[in-house]
Amino acid sequence: MDRRMPSRPKPLAPHPGAERPTCSRLQATYLRLKRDIVAGVYTPRQRLVETELAQALGVSRATLRAALIRLHHEGFIELQPNRGAQVRAFSVEEAVRILQVREVLEGLAAALAAEQATPAQLAELRELVTAMQHTLAAGDLLGQLPLAGRFHDVIIAAAAHECIVQCISLLHAPLVRHQFRLILVPGRREASLAEHQEILRAIERRDAAGAEQAMRQHMAQLRRSLQQASPLPLG
Repeated sequence: MDRRMPSRPKPLAPHPGAERPTCSRLQATYLRLKRDIVAGVYTPRQRLVETELAQALGVSRATLRAALIRLHHEGFIELQPNRGAQVRAFSVEEAVRILQVREVLEGLAAALAAEQATPAQLAELRELVTAMQHTLAAGDLLGQLPLAGRFHDVIIAAAAHECIVQCISLLHAPLVRHQFRLILVPGRREASLAEHQEILRAIERRDAAGAEQAMRQHMAQLRRSLQQASPLPLG
């Protein structure tokens, strides 16, 4: 670590543009790994071998390491001495506790979104709910997950509250593994669609209190469903 300290400031002042490609590669690497963890490409407790990952992503090990450190701080992976990185596994109890916090944050986000969502954001929310209806009608078990995730992302973006964005990003990892259990709960997909429709209606009415209540009820039901789903095996 000491050997890196003197070299850090040197390129920044005389060559401000020289850092941009590196920062861009770091951001792209971080986002790619985060997306793959969320999507289940890398499973909980799976080891992330630096040499293999760096080669697969076409980046240096230094860039990869920086991305892994960021993911570690956000709770997506664990860094173990002499063993490297592995995807973090959260217990149901941990996930339930974190969902209690998300219920408050996402409720606030929905209230703010009801007040200030743009026409384009409202249109996207409608399109997402319509797409959820289609996946449900088609019996697509996994198709609703990314649509619901995007629905929440649009609401958080519409809230335009930096603290909410930062906090929720740190509280997303615990559901990565358990979201696949939720779709196995009888009636959960139908209930989830109805809950998202109710949230959308409140936002469309510009009803901040109603949107917050609908979102909090949705997150609370998600938490109860997770507890119900905990005995179910993962595929």
